[in-house]
Amino acid sequence: MNGNSGQHALRRDRLTLDRPLRVAVVYHLWPHYRSAVVAAMDKSTNIQYDFYGSGLPYQGIKHMAPESFRSFVKAPFRMVGRAMWQPKAVSAAVSGNYDALIYLADLNFVSTWVAAVLARLRGRPVLFWAHGWLKPESGMKRRIRNLYFGLANRMMLYAERGKRLGVAAGYPESQIAVIYNSLDVEAADSIVARIESGALASVRPQSLFADPSLPLLICTARITPLCRFDLLLKAADMLKAQGKPVNILLVGDGPERPPLEASAKELGLSVHFYGACYDEEITGQLIYHADLTVSPGKIGLTAMHSLGYGTPAITHDNLDQQMPEVEALTDGVTGSLFRCDDASSLAAAISDWLAAGRDRQVVRQNCRAAVHDRWNPDVQAALIEQVILEVTGNA
Repeated sequence: MNGNSGQHALRRDRLTLDRPLRVAVVYHLWPHYRSAVVAAMDKSTNIQYDFYGSGLPYQGIKHMAPESFRSFVKAPFRMVGRAMWQPKAVSAAVSGNYDALIYLADLNFVSTWVAAVLARLRGRPVLFWAHGWLKPESGMKRRIRNLYFGLANRMMLYAERGKRLGVAAGYPESQIAVIYNSLDVEAADSIVARIESGALASVRPQSLFADPSLPLLICTARITPLCRFDLLLKAADMLKAQGKPVNILLVGDGPERPPLEASAKELGLSVHFYGACYDEEITGQLIYHADLTVSPGKIGLTAMHSLGYGTPAITHDNLDQQMPEVEALTDGVTGSLFRCDDASSLAAAISDWLAAGRDRQVVRQNCRAAVHDRWNPDVQAALIEQVILEVTGNA
């Protein structure tokens, strides 16, 4: 976990190009949670982005509406096993219409391998937008990953640890840029302001429980085995045995919900399964009024969601099995880590945080400062633009 103090050296001068650069940004689909960074990128006066995507939902993930983009190119794809082929990813590379191309970097996207090679042969800079390296690798896997990432002029990664791992794997440090990740911070700011001014109809999650005075733990996520909510229930059972009961609010749905409901009932725990909620005004209030977000499995963008509403987060400490966004958590400031797969360690982390007596308003300010400093759409869009200007020789 890294602290979030200090701003990054983004260009503050108003660089104006003779003409806007044209850049293709090729995804197989654009998830709804990318809408804020797309809007931030579309504000650029130096770059005209064409966003390529299928326009259709995939694996339960809703695609952004085509009209949400300043320029959207419908680019269907098809899957053969785990391999993906997207014809327009290749045609964009050879069209001659673009000054640079950005691809979502997935080893299974066969069309990206082909497109990146063709674009480079035509002298067009290629940027890969990716998680990058999540853990140390060796042998054939390391060689294949480096070969694939080597097709790009520049890797754009979500976190500093990914950059360190890439350098350790032999990738040139000068070809790695960290652009972070983000959700819609502006929307969260608006909701927080309305909560605190009393302008938003109050949703108090504590009222969902028999004893609303107990500490409230929340997690907003699809309820799957990877979330490891079974560990959270075990930890809650331990806390109850220690005379430190908690309320747990799980916002989401998924295949693990029925067995978890049965387990919570058997253990006599205070757990409310809220179900899926797509109304950000409601979800935002639920997170805002909670004491802690607890994500026993990978945390990912759940960290951004939680911190954006001023709520600290607890997740596991095995960084090789984590997502890049874990870097937004600073121990004792915006959250903490527990020993991976260890329910007693999770119980201790929850207990220690709740017993520390931290000023809730100070914690809230620290959490929200983290997303305003780095993990927000404007910073992400500015960093992406900076990389494009560098690789096209316009920096």
